[in-house]
Amino acid sequence: MHHTHKGAIVFLISILLMISACTGNDPQAPQSTLPNLTTTGPLCDNLLFPAKQGATWTYASTGGPGGSFTYTDTISSARADGFTITSQFADLVRTQEWSCQPDGLKALQLGGGTAAGISTLGMTAAFTTVEITGVSLPKEITTGMLWNYSLKMQGTMAMPGDQQAQSSGVYSVTMQEMGRETITVPAGTFEAVKIQSNSTIDISTSFEGIEVPVKFNGTTISWYVPGIGFVKSVENGDFGGTAFAATTELQSYSIP
Repeated sequence: MHHTHKGAIVFLISILLMISACTGNDPQAPQSTLPNLTTTGPLCDNLLFPAKQGATWTYASTGGPGGSFTYTDTISSARADGFTITSQFADLVRTQEWSCQPDGLKALQLGGGTAAGISTLGMTAAFTTVEITGVSLPKEITTGMLWNYSLKMQGTMAMPGDQQAQSSGVYSVTMQEMGRETITVPAGTFEAVKIQSNSTIDISTSFEGIEVPVKFNGTTISWYVPGIGFVKSVENGDFGGTAFAATTELQSYSIP
């Protein structure tokens, strides 16, 4: 998913949420015989997110407010208690720190598709995370499980005339396991875990005495494959009063 959230961050918004899109569980969807989603090994072990040094995933996204784009996520550093994801876009590189906790993986800042595109909309911001609650991806996921994650940020947003405006914001998401089904993307056909997410990003910027709000709401369905990770999301959202439907799919991957 990349689900996640961590330390100091330079945030772009492409606005897909690594976690993402809309439709409830289809009772007729093919159900798989995936293993129990519990790990008892090292702290960073998670069946739905293999955080191995050098692992890479390439995604293509269409339909979002920032237009179509591709990006590649790489585990550029793996440690006993956390890891770093480096996201390479066409002309931009962003890093995202994660922490491994006894109850799951926690993103210390926005990243992945979620951090992909305010820049493509002509907006750039630099934020520092000031508070994190919940986990991005639990250590154990049971049938129908519900969990929450949120992060508060403070920083600056680029404004006209090369000026910087003070900004603060909150990203919050509620996630739920919605069953198992077969999913096909350019990288292959997989039996996946389906997760629904309801997300909001609410940013307030003060510029020349005027409060400028930036708000995003979205409902996303994401699919994760044990041993591979996030493979697809479909998101229905609203960005600044404009509705959109975005799809992100895994194009290729390499996991050592």
